[in-house]
Amino acid sequence: MYRTVIIDDDQLAIRVLTRILNQNFPEVNILGVADSVEAGVQLINKEKPDLVFLDIELPDGTGFGLIEQLEEVNFKLVFTTSYSDYAITAFKYSAFDYIVKPVLLENVNSTLNRINEIPVLHEKQQVELLKNSLGKKEPKGDATIALPEMNGFAIIKVDDILRCEGERNYSRVFYKNGTSVLISRTLLEFDQLLVPHGFCRIHRSHLINLDCVSRYLKTDGGIIEMLDKSQLRVSPKYKEDLLDKLLHNRL
Repeated sequence: MYRTVIIDDDQLAIRVLTRILNQNFPEVNILGVADSVEAGVQLINKEKPDLVFLDIELPDGTGFGLIEQLEEVNFKLVFTTSYSDYAITAFKYSAFDYIVKPVLLENVNSTLNRINEIPVLHEKQQVELLKNSLGKKEPKGDATIALPEMNGFAIIKVDDILRCEGERNYSRVFYKNGTSVLISRTLLEFDQLLVPHGFCRIHRSHLINLDCVSRYLKTDGGIIEMLDKSQLRVSPKYKEDLLDKLLHNRL
């Protein structure tokens, strides 16, 4: 059972979300609703919820400011937002789940199906990362990404990633230092996050950092060799785009 609070000033969104949760998710127990930063802080401090649905824009401040005022953060956090598609990448960078308004059953269902994978928010640093991601676009060398772990999340530099390999609904992230980690995100999600920062999809199972390519081989229709000497097959579907980016990257 998830002891839950909703913090939002959009009354229609509150009614819809409440109805969807009550009718479809018996494991969610709504303890209360607040419509401002001040009321939200009081509600969370009083109820100590397991799950918080939080709007970013509130009448007396933001959801970020609300988190900063809390005595402690020890719950799973889902943002309800009216942000347009261009900003959604920021939520993924920060390892937060989110529901885009207008609230729909299918989106709530998707979030609740992932609820066990949503890390408990212990550190306010993760919220600060999201705030910064929404406010500016960083160059590749400075960009960071939050990756979920068993007990929280890890913040790493995008430039430290060598490549990603898809494993069904998971992806294995390989770092330049030779280590790797299995993350509960699809390769498509990493594709959306990392392609704007100099990464390229070369196969349905492989996403690479173009700066870490050591050579391209014509063998077997195309092989990429990375700086760690790993060799990856290039799919015909991605070959033209890869070669164009490699040549442009070296000019």
